[in-house]
Amino acid sequence: MASMPASDIVAAVDAVAGEPPAKKLKSIAAVPQPPAAGVAGGHHLEPGIVSEAVMAAAPSLAEQYQAAEPYKHCVMREIFSADLLRQVRDEIINNINATYKETDLFKVFQTGDLGNLDSLDPEAAEKLPGLMKLKKALYSDEFRAFVTAVTGCGDLSPRTDCSCNVYAYGGHLLCHDDVIANRRVSYIIYLTDPDDPWVPEDGGALELYPLVEGQEHTPAPDPTVVHLPSFNTMAMFTVAPGRSFHAVQEVFSADKPRMSISGWYHAERPPEDADKASLKQLQMRAGEDAQTKHQAIEGGALPLSDDDLGLLVRFVNPVYLAESSWPKIRERFEAEGSVQLHNFLKKGLAEQIVAACIAEDKADGLGNKQLPQYLAGVRDCWAAVGPPHKQRYLRYGGGSGADNSNGNADGSSAGVLMDRVRRELLASGAFARLLKAFTTVTMLGQAGEVRRFRPGMDYTVAHYGILTTDPRLDVVLTFVDDATDEAASAWQAGEVGGFEAYLLADEETEGGGAAEVYRVNADAEESGVLNVNAAANTLNLVLRDEGLMRFVKYVSFAAPGSRWDVAMEYLPEDEEEEEGEEGGKEQEEVVEEEMSDEVAAGEEAT
Repeated sequence: MASMPASDIVAAVDAVAGEPPAKKLKSIAAVPQPPAAGVAGGHHLEPGIVSEAVMAAAPSLAEQYQAAEPYKHCVMREIFSADLLRQVRDEIINNINATYKETDLFKVFQTGDLGNLDSLDPEAAEKLPGLMKLKKALYSDEFRAFVTAVTGCGDLSPRTDCSCNVYAYGGHLLCHDDVIANRRVSYIIYLTDPDDPWVPEDGGALELYPLVEGQEHTPAPDPTVVHLPSFNTMAMFTVAPGRSFHAVQEVFSADKPRMSISGWYHAERPPEDADKASLKQLQMRAGEDAQTKHQAIEGGALPLSDDDLGLLVRFVNPVYLAESSWPKIRERFEAEGSVQLHNFLKKGLAEQIVAACIAEDKADGLGNKQLPQYLAGVRDCWAAVGPPHKQRYLRYGGGSGADNSNGNADGSSAGVLMDRVRRELLASGAFARLLKAFTTVTMLGQAGEVRRFRPGMDYTVAHYGILTTDPRLDVVLTFVDDATDEAASAWQAGEVGGFEAYLLADEETEGGGAAEVYRVNADAEESGVLNVNAAANTLNLVLRDEGLMRFVKYVSFAAPGSRWDVAMEYLPEDEEEEEGEEGGKEQEEVVEEEMSDEVAAGEEAT
């Protein structure tokens, strides 16, 4: 868990943008330093901190608040003294340490609880007079009464609960509803650079999600309202279980960190329907009716026949059909519980699929730091899959006759080509028998889908609903644009996301998912995390035992393009199952060095 001064975060952002690290925010030098003893106390609102005009507008704000869509909220502008917020911004940048936090849900620098400021020693308190003044104002009796008048939320407890968050380049927070314990009202005060106004191209917007029509407590895949994090604005909304879904869009600007103070006003009791909260939904195990339905596989225990090989040779690199390669694959799979097979499909077919993927990303304006659009790629047989507090990606729903004009010159789209591989190869009995040759495990059933994870938008989240009571074999065939060294490095380093991570579920963890801090390049033996990076034409096999969670890390807008895959789940026969290791080792290339020449030779031969 890395902790660093906020000034270093700003310097790091400057360095990313090509600016010298010594360059400071231009507004800082103009901020006069107040006397150290000027800290307000008590529960009263000190004059001049909050705009009297905004306070007087409470009745009209309340009307706007109640009528707002997709749920009750408002955004108040120029609400605080601009000079005070400049001072607070200066103090945070120069005098407060922020801790880097990253999980499947977020990527952010965050301070500790600012509610503890009153307990600071005098020397530390002298460095934060503006921040202490703002905190006291926010939790004063008068301002609480103002919040109650605008929101109609009822009585609020005296509890103080707030922190500072800095979303640097690539930072984000995925969809959730904020419901924890007795939270009643959420607020965010934006402290972005006042002299460099925020614009939509900078990203970092507050996104509000509606519910799916006719489905309570289920957010729609895409937001319908966005608010920019403009300096000296305060967003506020009622915390409602399974209703107040929101997210922080990825920050696209390399030189403008999104800084804010966010917090909550609490009630004396939890809200009604607290069991419908997004956190509770993540912690809930799926019922039998929600489990994946597998199609039965006939003859999975039989050896490969000539007919099987006749089908497989149409798709698979012949190196993987040679019996001499199977012991090497089995050895790695039995030792690690996972295996990665590069250049799995025949060269011509794989190149056709990758070319179609690249062409469709280009047509949709996705990848290489292009600004994402939620409707990008939603056409023909592709549809967005949610709910976004658990996942968002595009799923291909076509069949053998489906096609569209956004693929190769011959009219074959990426969806058509990958769905053909799914239906004719991966769902076949012949492939199940090839898996047995690779793993010694007999497959009883299979299910699968074709997916597209668009940069700047898509992901899946670790949650208990995907846990099973018996093992599953995950077989995922990935395609990405990694033709250049730069593109390949981006996917392999993990900084642009798109990798699939496996980790042990911790039922004692409040979040019900990934660990509080998820390190992308963590040492696997320490973290218990297995990272499977995306690469073109690569087949990933992972034995997922009971207690293992998985997620596809949010794909950054900086990724070279979409992560495309055919994701299959196989049901192994109980008596044949092997005990795979539950995390613990870095994903290694599965094909040994002595096989690399064979793979290349096989490609040449085909």
